[in-house]
Amino acid sequence: MTQMRFAKLVELARTPDSTQRRELLREVTDLFFESSGKRSERESALFDDVLKLVAAEMQDEVLAELSTLFADAQDAPVGLMRDLANHSFEIAAPILKRSKALDEQTLLHVVNYQSQDHIRAVAQREVVSETLSDAIVRKGDDTALDALIRNDGAKISRASMETAVDRARRNSQLHEGVVKRRDVPLDLLNEMYFVVESRLRDQILSRNASVDAATLEGALAKARQRLNKSAGDASVEAKNAMAFIESKKKTGELSARLLVSLYREAKQMHFLYGLAEVTNLDHHTVAALLERKDIDGLAMICRAANIERPLFVTLAVLVGGEDSMARAEEFGRMYNSVPIEAAQRAMRFFKVRKGNEQGHAA
Repeated sequence: MTQMRFAKLVELARTPDSTQRRELLREVTDLFFESSGKRSERESALFDDVLKLVAAEMQDEVLAELSTLFADAQDAPVGLMRDLANHSFEIAAPILKRSKALDEQTLLHVVNYQSQDHIRAVAQREVVSETLSDAIVRKGDDTALDALIRNDGAKISRASMETAVDRARRNSQLHEGVVKRRDVPLDLLNEMYFVVESRLRDQILSRNASVDAATLEGALAKARQRLNKSAGDASVEAKNAMAFIESKKKTGELSARLLVSLYREAKQMHFLYGLAEVTNLDHHTVAALLERKDIDGLAMICRAANIERPLFVTLAVLVGGEDSMARAEEFGRMYNSVPIEAAQRAMRFFKVRKGNEQGHAA
């Protein structure tokens, strides 16, 4: 290190005057960048020690300047970067998003102990390891999770992806990120089908159509494994409804017409399990669809189950609520617009859920 550089560092470390310190800090920062690639390890460490020492006494405005200045530096002083990364978000943000000087342990510490804004910034880094992604999924809110899912440079484990999909099913903010992410496993992607809006459903169907039979079977196997992890006990009302529907199935009386009658008689649980049986879906999926008055989804499952168009329209009018009678013609067009092959292909994943439900009920 030249005498001039060393003298500047010593002067900066010793100067008590804040105004003079700020001017010296700028000069030393310039020296740091001018000497990039020419410093020894010891010289770099000395720069780091002095810059850390001085930065600790500087106002936030100066620290924000330092953060922006050093965020993209290839040989940024590691200690200073670590300190700035754990500062207030306004100061930390550029470092957290861009600095390559931060090691994984530092980033994990930020995710575990800093604010949600800090976590979101880490999730937006050019590269996010699987370990770091796991921590973000565990500690981050849905805004941070959305940033992670939308980041193609983030590696996300199967377990974290399952958690992300579970959270996405409850929060529409996450829908687009999950559906558009290229590496979301096919079985998890299809779990989103009846949750998302039409334009995103089309993307799910498009991906289903693009995979070969072996890939599809592998995804179905993963769906079975996931569903076998847990099962809840049915209520007495649900068991009675299931027994009724099973008896009608055995006598050949289970049909869409019976469903219309059950709905008009206000036998909601019977209608729910009947619709699940006729469409070969699990009752949770059907219940969620009915709760949202999801006529698009109803059209898909009725089309896949070959329920006749007039009966679908009647069901849609019943399920749709107050203004649904005026929309009967629209419902008919909606039914006709669903490609039957695409509908049946998508339903394969939900039939896995149905099979799992029946297995646990037996």
